[in-house]
Amino acid sequence: MRINKDLAEAVLMLSCISLVLVGTTEFDSSSNKTIIMIVLAILAVCMAVARFMGGKKQPVNE
Repeated sequence: MRINKDLAEAVLMLSCISLVLVGTTEFDSSSNKTIIMIVLAILAVCMAVARFMGGKKQPVNE
């Protein structure tokens, strides 16, 4: 399965921005905040891996 590098970078950037925004926002329930941050962190790690692994597999066109 090929993943577009631009899409992976965009999702990675959005998940990092969302992590910062959720981390600096006051929540009524700390468990909700923790769950949201864990999901965003997993998404960021998956997109970073997909970005770098996908970049190595694509041939360079000259």
